[in-house]
Amino acid sequence: MLRKIYRVFFCVTFYCCVLQSQPALNIVDYKSFPPELEILDINPDVFEWGVAGNFLLLDKINHQLVSIGSLNDIQLVGGFGRKTVSFSEPIWVGVAPNGILLIDRLDNKIISLDYRLIYMNEVSLEPRIYPERAAIDKWGAIYMYSSQYHSIFLFKRGSLGQIPHIDLKRYDNIDYCISQIMINEKGDIGILGCDNSVHIFSRHGDYKSSHYPNIINAEFLVPVREEWLVFNKSGDGSSIFFNSELKIPEVSIPILDIKSMNRSVAVLSKDHILILNAQFK
Repeated sequence: MLRKIYRVFFCVTFYCCVLQSQPALNIVDYKSFPPELEILDINPDVFEWGVAGNFLLLDKINHQLVSIGSLNDIQLVGGFGRKTVSFSEPIWVGVAPNGILLIDRLDNKIISLDYRLIYMNEVSLEPRIYPERAAIDKWGAIYMYSSQYHSIFLFKRGSLGQIPHIDLKRYDNIDYCISQIMINEKGDIGILGCDNSVHIFSRHGDYKSSHYPNIINAEFLVPVREEWLVFNKSGDGSSIFFNSELKIPEVSIPILDIKSMNRSVAVLSKDHILILNAQFK
């Protein structure tokens, strides 16, 4: 009897805590792009939080990486015809403990830069997985999705694991088209399928759960503390655990990319970055 009462008490307490943790988004900052980006015809597709208030903007079409500082100062690397550093098909950029890492899918390599975007070295990936999606955890390990293998590979300590960290072919409910992979603070791996499904794995590659949020054309998966949020380009969003609805302000529509850091959510639009704070009610 006491055990039953304890279970009921635990379930009610957990449910109440969860209800209190449903997120709401409030505007914190609005960062317009410096005019140099328009002059140089740089149109970023994806971005990432940098260091010391910086943002990293990647223009995949023009093969350029830009760092925008807190005072709107800029640094550039890449581009066509550059002799020092050039990219064939840049698909992802992220911040590691010892610098900035960029994945060049066509050349099947990871390029290392320092925080001032100065070239340091590069590592060719073997086996040749030609990654299309990637995410980095707080320990500096990179998880890369390869559609060729329909698997996620792990790159750490300067080398690529020879066997898949997660073989997605083992799971009938995971779509062969993957929109994004993301890592939360605990190291859990979130996978967003093109069919709007979200699948969660532990950092060790163990399957945890699948979710099917009620949102049309989801393209962005955003980890915020214990919660996972999904958004489409029109700014419609939802939390995956309880399907609470969210909305990105109209000023940043259409959305090009969304990234999170702790409770902050940054939204990339065509000429600015909007920074929101996710509050848990």
